[in-house]
Amino acid sequence: MLAFAAHAHTHIRNIIIDGKALDREECIRPYESNFNFPVKGVNNRQLVCRTTSMSPSKTNTCDVKAGSTMVIEFHEEMERSSRAIEGKHYGPCLAYLSKMNSDGSPEGWFKIFEQGYDSSKKRWCIDDLNDNDGQLEITIPGDLQDGNYLLRGEIIALHLAEKKGGAEFYNNCVQLRITGGTGSASPELFQIPGIYKEDDPGIHFNLYDGYSSYNIPGPKLYMPGSTPANVSNKTTNPNEPVESSPVKNDPEDKDPEDKDPEDKDPEDKGPEDNDPVTSPDTEGKSNKPVKSNCTRNRKRRLMRKRRNFNVRRTKKEL
Repeated sequence: MLAFAAHAHTHIRNIIIDGKALDREECIRPYESNFNFPVKGVNNRQLVCRTTSMSPSKTNTCDVKAGSTMVIEFHEEMERSSRAIEGKHYGPCLAYLSKMNSDGSPEGWFKIFEQGYDSSKKRWCIDDLNDNDGQLEITIPGDLQDGNYLLRGEIIALHLAEKKGGAEFYNNCVQLRITGGTGSASPELFQIPGIYKEDDPGIHFNLYDGYSSYNIPGPKLYMPGSTPANVSNKTTNPNEPVESSPVKNDPEDKDPEDKDPEDKDPEDKGPEDNDPVTSPDTEGKSNKPVKSNCTRNRKRRLMRKRRNFNVRRTKKEL
């Protein structure tokens, strides 16, 4: 099947904050003359913000609250009435955030939104985007530190991606001042270019060869409160001994050390009725001296039990 020609393009025309749609290009890094043309190639420097102007002074900064939802709005043309993108330019929608350096450059990116292909509905993100008049809702993580950020919105069109280098990137950057976050965020950061490879299954993808699933390219989605993969945390090693707190034994529990191997005598099957036994309380005071070996053995066992009994009692009193 022949691939569709690249005859329709798109760009982030405007944003919506607190329900208010701002003017075209307001708080968006300046467009190039071919404002809606795609970026080609995963190592292209235009993949950052699709502009040569990275100076923060050339763009207004919009205020957004951490944890709030804002909208980035894609349109083919300058007019807001135009569609988001040509309906056969199937592909995913993504959004990344980066702290902004003083010179306007990004510090490092982390992904905060992604939507690809829903196999149960057989719909792509751009299907929903066109149905929603080009509007893509983005939730700003609530755990961010206050500061200036760049929000990078992106559509990757795959209608020519059956050939390596054929994927088309439609990306722009919004300049934001984010406040009100908890400040606990510590996401893993990535450089752009660098997040994609030409042979990534989500970049080199054939729309015309039959498919039932799609792997969204790029790093994993950042979830507020998650731990970045590049931060080393102590984990449990199954080969490492685990230090445990001492456990206090119940006073009624028997201490293994209380066991004397001599306590149990193989011959000790209990006193026989006809064998006189000397009680520990009357030991040495019996009027009847015990002459039999059996009785003498029993006497020695009783003496050992008495000794062990006293030792155990002393231990517990301590």
